[in-house]
Amino acid sequence: MKIRTPDYFNEFQCIADKCEDTCCAGWGIVIDNESYQKYLSVKGKFGDKLRSKIISENGENLFLLKGDRCSFLNQDNLCDIYSELGSEGLCYTCKQYPRYLEEFGNLREIGISLSCPEAARIILRKKDKVRFEITETNEEVTKYNDITPNIYINLMQCRKVIFDLLQDREVELKYRCALVLAFTDEIQKKIDINDINSIKDIKEKYLNKDYICEKIESFQKFSNNLKDKYLNIYEVIDTFKNLKHIKPNDILGLENYLRYFWQNEDDINIYSSIHNSFNKYYIEKEYQFEQIILYYIFRYFMKAVFDYDVLAKVKFSLISFIIIKELSVIRYFESKEFLDSDIVDIAHTYSKDIEHLEENVEVLQELFETNSEFSFENFMITLIN
Repeated sequence: MKIRTPDYFNEFQCIADKCEDTCCAGWGIVIDNESYQKYLSVKGKFGDKLRSKIISENGENLFLLKGDRCSFLNQDNLCDIYSELGSEGLCYTCKQYPRYLEEFGNLREIGISLSCPEAARIILRKKDKVRFEITETNEEVTKYNDITPNIYINLMQCRKVIFDLLQDREVELKYRCALVLAFTDEIQKKIDINDINSIKDIKEKYLNKDYICEKIESFQKFSNNLKDKYLNIYEVIDTFKNLKHIKPNDILGLENYLRYFWQNEDDINIYSSIHNSFNKYYIEKEYQFEQIILYYIFRYFMKAVFDYDVLAKVKFSLISFIIIKELSVIRYFESKEFLDSDIVDIAHTYSKDIEHLEENVEVLQELFETNSEFSFENFMITLIN
């Protein structure tokens, strides 16, 4: 088995009770069947307590929540199961998080989730370009995905092009994002007509520096369109407000965002001024937004080998960056500063609230096809202006 990880992967170590937002609260924890069977055989008072705090919902076993906290998360923010049974007593979810993995035949890709504050700190403090490392193990492949080899190989190569485009720091980030969207849009059109072999020609174009310069020049048709961006962002935030959320108290501050600016059309100038101020203030740490997009591309792009919707994966990556940045601008405006702790808080809360409810990702994938605010043109206007 080959294992691919981002080069910061091994830096992660759980900080347990020192974490500002424990992973043992705020969501249900599904117990895998092997762990469940193990829990049925635990003896003594703790075994009785363990079994009394497991419930079944929709065919899955979960730990009962006390409020929004796992029943085994004690007042010191430590896990009683770990204290009583050791690390081997943890269920698969608790052992793995914040690590996530995806398998493609004999390749397993593993990363650390932005929803964990400590993982977010590791991802966002990386100033250098991300490199992806391959190691090999003696583990045998027990099953193969139902993957078409030709689409798999082409998408792997396309993702490498996207990584290169996103990390070309000689180009402004907004143009890097626009290039990635344009590149993926062309790929999707070939996939839709089952012309997979022509993807090679598109890749070669986007590896050509002269073509890249011409393409960036062509993006000028989307510029000087602040009003449309302003109105489009409103629709995007409103759409996200109506998604499912892990808590009812608007932990992302989307309601606050909508109230803040959309009173009348004169606010467009205020919106523009605040963004310009933030961009100047945060120019030296713009790499943090680059890292956010790379995280989402690495985690989601190759899932397109299963549903062939590569454009939706890139749109989700880019809209996640857009919303995290918009919320960052508001935080900066209200606080008159923006610290590393702020970007960690916003990025990890967004990931936990939006990304970790799979239904949200599925709903957004449908909305990318139907809602005008997610059209190719509106995406370009939002990115460029």
